[in-house]
Amino acid sequence: MYIGNGMLEIALAILAARIFVKRTGFLMNLSHFFYGLSSIVAPIAAVSMMGWRLPDGDALGWRGMYVIVLMLSLLPVIPSLLGRLPAEPMHDEAEERISYRKLLRDPVAWLIVLLLTSGVISELSIGSWLANFLEKAYDWSPTDASGMLSAFFLCFTLARLLLGPLTDKFGYVMSMMVLSLSSGVCSIAALIAGEGGAILFALAGVGIAPIYPTVMALLTKRYPRGTGTAITFTVTLMGIGSVLGNLAIGGLIEGVRDLYAGRGDDASRVFGLQAGYGFIGAMALLCAVACLVLYFYLRKRGERY
Repeated sequence: MYIGNGMLEIALAILAARIFVKRTGFLMNLSHFFYGLSSIVAPIAAVSMMGWRLPDGDALGWRGMYVIVLMLSLLPVIPSLLGRLPAEPMHDEAEERISYRKLLRDPVAWLIVLLLTSGVISELSIGSWLANFLEKAYDWSPTDASGMLSAFFLCFTLARLLLGPLTDKFGYVMSMMVLSLSSGVCSIAALIAGEGGAILFALAGVGIAPIYPTVMALLTKRYPRGTGTAITFTVTLMGIGSVLGNLAIGGLIEGVRDLYAGRGDDASRVFGLQAGYGFIGAMALLCAVACLVLYFYLRKRGERY
């Protein structure tokens, strides 16, 4: 399923690059706003559907819910078959079409991979680990922890809607640098502040949310001849890096917990969770550093995005 999702992710990014030729940053973030909105609504709808009663009196259950939700994926096929892509924009004939070989030798491409990978590791890891952290480190109830996770996704989703226009105005690289820095600071500050600063975990979603769609906008502008190749290259490496990053968080939690095992189960568990979540914040800060290096590199070459 993840192979299919990965192919869909790349295809949608390429389509968006062809369609959103103006105000690209805003429109990329807007499209991902609806992705975030559906991520909030879908689990709630799925739980409700599982309780539906069939004519024989049995509950629909997760199997029936899965069938119905997967059937809904056929709906976008209809406009896709009826639609027509706009003609590919004209480019300077002297400008070479990008290839994987050129991307492998391009420092800008690797900096973009680094900033996107670190940003996505932070983004996905907050969604994966926040509720677990609040339950295990602060003894929150599952309901309270889920509520804070929902607050994170709310901040995350609204940020893509409201901050998207700013990326076009202030520049993609500068916007991502400031936003990822704010996310990293919020995550680290939340750890330092303790339970009283838990709301900062949710606010970290504001800064990390626009990173992915803004990178897609940057790739569209930086590689106009071969955008699809650049997106495939970047997203594929990002996917590998994000999996390794999530494994690193789990390994770090286990390693630190074992290291402090002598201080008792509760203390060692908290130290491990704090180390893992500190890594999540550090990834957002690494994203900001990569943006800073990319900004000065492009500026030196007379390029502004």
